[in-house]
Amino acid sequence: MCQLEMGIYAVFWHEVLDRVNATSHILQDPKADLNTAVAALTSLQKFIEDKRDLFSEYEAKGAEKSGTTTYRQTRNRPPSVRLNPLDYGRGKEAQLSPAQKFRVETFLPVIDQFVVSMKQRLAAYTRICSLFSFLRSLDAMTAVEIEQAAAKLVNTYSEDLDMTLGIELVQFSEFARIFVNDKADQISHEHFLYKLIIEKGVQDTFPNVETVLRLYLVLMVSNCSGERSFSKLKLIKNRLRTSMAQERLNHLTLMSSEHDILRQISFDDVIHDFANKKARKVQGLS
Repeated sequence: MCQLEMGIYAVFWHEVLDRVNATSHILQDPKADLNTAVAALTSLQKFIEDKRDLFSEYEAKGAEKSGTTTYRQTRNRPPSVRLNPLDYGRGKEAQLSPAQKFRVETFLPVIDQFVVSMKQRLAAYTRICSLFSFLRSLDAMTAVEIEQAAAKLVNTYSEDLDMTLGIELVQFSEFARIFVNDKADQISHEHFLYKLIIEKGVQDTFPNVETVLRLYLVLMVSNCSGERSFSKLKLIKNRLRTSMAQERLNHLTLMSSEHDILRQISFDDVIHDFANKKARKVQGLS
């Protein structure tokens, strides 16, 4: 444990995992929207990419934590005389110092693999976010730009929207501009627009705008709910509950996954009614 390599990784992963955990909290927030998720993941990717040039700093911090400045010695195997490399007879291969070897063969590949995984995760959000991202900047767009962005959205969701979306958004942007000072700091601009439609009762005036905002706000940001459901399933349907019907299994799984909401609900009335129906004591008799 008191090796320089372990000290470097201890410092590196402490910073990285702390930021990953904080970003994960943003993605799991029930009020998080897609634009916020993309911004959070993009910032995390940039944060990891910048670590490539900070190896010397991590090396100094790792030496301080591990108490040593010496890398673990590895034995170099002599090249096989039977296998001639492609540059045979030209020159000797480059000799890297222990610090350079650790940086090139271990430190940088870890960062590159992390960045590649982040890009794959972001690719799932990029296309959808590009369709809805203009909703956040309606007040700064011209009427032509709004109609062009709305046309792309209608082509993608042709069964849910019609071609009047662009005209509605042009008028709605002016309508929302009047109430922009009423926006609360803790909600996103898209939440504010949808709340404005509901509170002012203008769903019939802007039906396509209301549909677009609902489509955007209900988009799944993360798949943690589905993963929790599979984890709970093996605990609920065990070997003693093999005859459980599908409907009851679905209800129990949902209650177990959303236990934080379930604990806020009062079941006193349900328990009272159940007790009255199942009570064996005849009412009116002592």
